Amino acid sequence: MFVTNRNRTRKDKASLLTRLSIPIFALIVTFIALFSTAASYILIHVQNDHNRKMAEQSMKFVYRNVWYQFDTMNNVAAFILTNQSIENLLENAHRETFDAVDDFFALQTNLQNLSLLSLVNDIGSQNAPQQSYNVSLALDPGSGLYPLATDHFYPVTGIFKSEDLRDESWFRSLGQGGRKTVWWGQKTGRSGAQMIYSARKKTSIKDGRNIGTVIVGADIGSIKGVFENAPLEKGFHLLLDESDRVIYSERYGFLELMGDHPYIQGITGTKGSFATKVDGKMDRVMFETLENGWKLLTVVPESHFNQYTFAISAIGAVTAAAAVIVAGVWLRRIVVRVTVPITRLVNAIQRPEVVEFKEPLPRQKSGIYEVDELNEKFASMLVTIHGLIEKSFAEEMERRQLQLELLHAQINPHFLYNTLDLINCRAIMAGDMEASRIVRSLANVFRFGLNQGQTWISLGDEMKQVEAYLQIQQIMMDHLRVEIKVPEELLSSTVIHLCLQPLAENSIIHGFADQPAACRIAITAQTDETNLVLCVEDNGRGCDAERMNQALQEHEEQPVGFPGGQLHENGAGYGTMNVHRRIQLHCGKAYGLRYKKTDIGTCVEVVFPLRFASPGS
Repeated sequence: MFVTNRNRTRKDKASLLTRLSIPIFALIVTFIALFSTAASYILIHVQNDHNRKMAEQSMKFVYRNVWYQFDTMNNVAAFILTNQSIENLLENAHRETFDAVDDFFALQTNLQNLSLLSLVNDIGSQNAPQQSYNVSLALDPGSGLYPLATDHFYPVTGIFKSEDLRDESWFRSLGQGGRKTVWWGQKTGRSGAQMIYSARKKTSIKDGRNIGTVIVGADIGSIKGVFENAPLEKGFHLLLDESDRVIYSERYGFLELMGDHPYIQGITGTKGSFATKVDGKMDRVMFETLENGWKLLTVVPESHFNQYTFAISAIGAVTAAAAVIVAGVWLRRIVVRVTVPITRLVNAIQRPEVVEFKEPLPRQKSGIYEVDELNEKFASMLVTIHGLIEKSFAEEMERRQLQLELLHAQINPHFLYNTLDLINCRAIMAGDMEASRIVRSLANVFRFGLNQGQTWISLGDEMKQVEAYLQIQQIMMDHLRVEIKVPEELLSSTVIHLCLQPLAENSIIHGFADQPAACRIAITAQTDETNLVLCVEDNGRGCDAERMNQALQEHEEQPVGFPGGQLHENGAGYGTMNVHRRIQLHCGKAYGLRYKKTDIGTCVEVVFPLRFASPGS
């Protein structure tokens, strides 16, 4: 039944290997998952941020270089507007038209020289042709060179009359005085060349009257190299004028109107970034407004920023799975190395042969100090427990043996009492009072000695028993003197019965064996903190107290059934050993007999725990 219950208990409870492996493995998996997720998130964020920054840097590069070229066009116009020699050529008055020919050609030469400045210089791509400006002057009648100017405007470097331009929207906008510089794009010439223009009014430095309009133009190919030097892996750039018409784009045509596109309509402010759908796909639109009011847009698909998300997530997942597998293998090896010796120890403990002390606990060497130490200490504990069980069993057997001997001494006490009473009556009838006193004392010795089989009696009853015994001895030994000093308050304390008479008898038989006269026995009682100490002292031949105590201690260690033996000198025979062993069996090893060193005779103390009998007990 015990084995069945133990097996059922083992089935109901998880093994040590399972209890350790599952929580630790779950903790490791959680840690790896968190670490892998965090690492993947950081890598994805860094990679996406890098792609976004690359797109932003591409747009900034285009912005800086496009505006640098637009600013160069502004500088050309500013040179014409502020140059004093050109101012003089334009304002000189001439009586005859032919007198202005030299000034006209001088101005034409200046314009030609300015138009020869390269717009892109060396910053363009190798495929971009070296372009020049178209620098033109559309003169008003207030200029002295107006009569010589070409009647109809043509988009080349030269000097023209402004009448052909008055219907142009940009010219009207410039004439209204709202803006100093007007920018626009247009196709010109028979070939339909795509051009970028800027125009500014030329006023007299002297009196502020309108002299004409400075027009600076550049082929669209001049900024194409800028865009080619800042390519996008995915997406496109878009340069729009103030009317949302395309100036340049890799995707849309020149001057294509973009105002009806939702992502163009969604632009607010001068600079920013937002996500919106472009041609049905979610794109990131980054924009910035140039100083001339045109807008530069960079449109990149949102998927481009997230293109490495799946790859990084997959790599993170595979790495985490591999880490979990490796950690699981190593965890199992470590846990197995720790738990298997413990499990073997548990199995060995549960073996019936070990439990019943038929076999010692097997020795194991696991290589782990704590486990080996546990095995070693448990084996030692089993040996100790076995010894304690055997010792307890031996004490119990000896206690029963002593009780059996005591019962043998109590056979038919009534018959003994009746016989003694009969002798006492015959002695009184015969007038022999001394014999009567001897018989009464002997009856008291037996009555208190047998004690109805009780182990514990009061100290008062024990003293009555030993007094009766000593009275008989005094009748036999005229020279024997007995002194008994027991405090009244200690008479109710309890002792093991028949503990003093064997000691008194030992003094008479051994102590006074060679002493014919002046024999004295003293019995006293006192308390020593929590102990009751009885002392039996005589003036006999004495003994070696140290040797006697050692003999008592050796007798304690003897196995069950070992004979009590005799102690030499005024020592103790079987009766004395019986007293000492009975006290220790009932009270413990701290109590019993102890011999005290004296100058004359022998002194032996009987030590009990201080206890008092309850009323009626």
